[in-house]
Amino acid sequence: MMCKISSIWCYVGIVFISFSAKSQEKKDWYSFFGEIPNTVDRHFYQDLRVTKDLEKRIKIIDTIATIHIRAGNTDSIIHYGNLLQNEIRHRKDELLDYDLYLSKSYNILGKGKLEKGLFDDAMKHHLDGIAISPAATMNKMHYTHQIGLGVVYLNQKEYETALSIFQNCLKNAIYTEILVLAKKRLADTYFLKKEFSESKSNYLQVLEDMQLYENNKIRLETQLKLGRIDIFENNLDHALKYFQSVKDIALESKFYDLYMNAVINMGIVYYNQGHLQDAEIILSSAYINSVQWNKLELQRDVIMVLKDLKVAQEDYKNAYNLMTQYLGISNQILTDQNKEIVKEMEVKYHTLQKEKEILALKEEQLIKESEIKRQRTIKIAFLIGFLVVLVPVVALLFMYFQKLKTQIELNKSQKEVNSQKVHRLMKDQELNLVQATMDGQNKERMRLARELHDSIGGNLASIKLQLSGTTQNGDLQTTIIKQVDETYHQVRNLSHNLASKKFQDNGISTLINEYVNNIKQGSDQMISFNPYPEASLNEIESPLKEELFKIIQELLTNALKYAKADQIDIYLNGYEKSLQLLFEDNGIGFDTSKVADGIGFKNIKNRLKSLSGSLMIDSTINRGTVINIEIPMSV
Repeated sequence: MMCKISSIWCYVGIVFISFSAKSQEKKDWYSFFGEIPNTVDRHFYQDLRVTKDLEKRIKIIDTIATIHIRAGNTDSIIHYGNLLQNEIRHRKDELLDYDLYLSKSYNILGKGKLEKGLFDDAMKHHLDGIAISPAATMNKMHYTHQIGLGVVYLNQKEYETALSIFQNCLKNAIYTEILVLAKKRLADTYFLKKEFSESKSNYLQVLEDMQLYENNKIRLETQLKLGRIDIFENNLDHALKYFQSVKDIALESKFYDLYMNAVINMGIVYYNQGHLQDAEIILSSAYINSVQWNKLELQRDVIMVLKDLKVAQEDYKNAYNLMTQYLGISNQILTDQNKEIVKEMEVKYHTLQKEKEILALKEEQLIKESEIKRQRTIKIAFLIGFLVVLVPVVALLFMYFQKLKTQIELNKSQKEVNSQKVHRLMKDQELNLVQATMDGQNKERMRLARELHDSIGGNLASIKLQLSGTTQNGDLQTTIIKQVDETYHQVRNLSHNLASKKFQDNGISTLINEYVNNIKQGSDQMISFNPYPEASLNEIESPLKEELFKIIQELLTNALKYAKADQIDIYLNGYEKSLQLLFEDNGIGFDTSKVADGIGFKNIKNRLKSLSGSLMIDSTINRGTVINIEIPMSV
C-alpha cells in the first residue's frame, strides 16, 4: 500500500516539474500554497484577546467566523461557532438580544458541519435556529436558517423537499439578500436534477439581481455553475472563460474554496477538449494544494478526474493506483467523521453530567423547602394523606392499562415481523434450492460430457481403428466401420453440446463486453469495462473464466437493482500472477456495518471461496460503492 502511495507522489512530482517548465509558455497561472492562507487580519485576534465587553467580543467572533466561511476554512468555522455559543450561554444574563446571537451561532455551526459532511448535525443546528427565530420578529435569521436547512436536504439528494423550502423563502422573505440567495439555491436544485434550462434561467436572473445587491461570492458561485452547464452543453470555450474569470477574482478576493473549484473545472474542460497534458498539469496543481491543506473531500474529487484522464490515455496501471489512493482517502474520511462524532458525543456527555449536578442541587433545595411546608401544614396531614394514597392508585391503574395496551400492540407488531421473517426465509430457501439445482445440473452435464467424450468416444475410436486394420469380409467391415464412425461423431457432438460452448470459444473481454453492451441498450446507465492487459486476460482457462463472468454478472445485477447509479466502471487487471477486479458505481451507497449480505453477495463470496479469492467493499451513503476483488491466477 505504501508503495502505491509513493508512486502517486512521484507522479505528482513529475507533473509539478512539467508544470514549472511550461509556466512561462501559458497565459494561465496556478498558485501553490504550502498551507491554508490566513485570511483574517491579525488585529481581530488581538482585539479578541484584550476585549472584555461581551457584545464587542461577540461581534469580533462573528466577524472572524464570517471571514472563514467566505474562505471555506471548515475547521475554523466550527471552532468559532462553538466559541460564540459558549460566550453567549455562559453570560446569558448580560445580553439583551440573546436569541439573536444564539441564532447566529447556530447558523455558523450549521454551515461548518455541512462543509464537514456531517449532515445530521447541520440539520439539527438549523432546526434549533428556526425554533428560536420566529419569522414575524426575526425574518432575516429565520429564512437564513430555512435556506441552510434546504441546502442540507440538497446534499442528501432530497431535491423535492429542498425545492419546496427555497420556493417558500422566495414567497415570504423580505430581505433582498435572502431572496437572491434563495433564488440561487433554487437554481442549484434544478442543476442537480439536471434540468439545465430551468437552472440556467434562474442563474442568469441571479446575476441580474446582483446589480441591486452586491455579494461577490454568490456571483462567482453562479458563474461557476453556468460554466458547468456549458460543459454539459458542450460549449467548452465559453465554459473556460467563466472558470478563468472566477479563478482570478477568487484568488484576489481570498475565496480559496472557489479558486480550487474553478481550477478543477478548468482541468475538466481541457480534458474534454482532448488537451490531456494541460488537464493533467492543472489538476495536479489542485491536488497538491488539497494535500497541503488536508482537504480530503477535495483530494478524492481530483483523484477521480485524474483517474478518468489516465483511462483516456489507456494508462490502466496508474488508473488502478489512483483508485487505490481513492480508497485510502475514503477510509480516512470515514475515520475522521467517526472521530468527530465521538468527540461531539463526549462533549454532550460532559454537558449532561453538569446538568445532572445542577438538577441534584435543585432537588436538594426542593427537599428542604418541602420539609418546611410539611411542618407548616401538619394539621391537615390526614386529609392530604388520603388524597396522596388515592392519586397514586389511580395513576398505577392508568399506567397498568397503558402498559397492557402497549403490550398488545407490541405482540401484534412482533407477530407481523415474525411472519415477514418466515416469508423471507422461505424465499431465500427457494432461491438457494434453485441455485443448488442449477449448479448440480451444470456439474452433471460436465461429467456426462467428459464420460461421453473420454470413455465412450475413446472406445468407439479404438474399435474403428481395429476394424480398419483388418482385411476380412470387406463389405461387412465397411458397413460396420461406417456405423461406428457415425456413432462416434454423434457421441462427440453430444458431449460438446453438453459443455458450455460460449465459454470455450470466447475470451473473457469479449464475453463481458457483449454482456455490458446488452445491458446498456436497455438502460440509461453509463457502463465501462477496462481490461488490462487484454491479450493475457483472454488466455484465462474456461472454469476460472466462467466463474469470473458470473461474479461480474452478480455485481452488475446488484448495482442496477439497488444502487440507483448512473455511472458504473469495471477494471480488470492481470497483475503479478493475480487477477484484480475493481467495480465502482456512483449510486446511493450503503452502511457496510449495518446492511447484511443479500443473495447476490453470498453467491459472490461462495464463488471466491472456491477460487481462494478475497473481497473488500468500501461504501458510504450517498457517495457510491467501490468493490475490490483479488483472485490468484494459479487457480
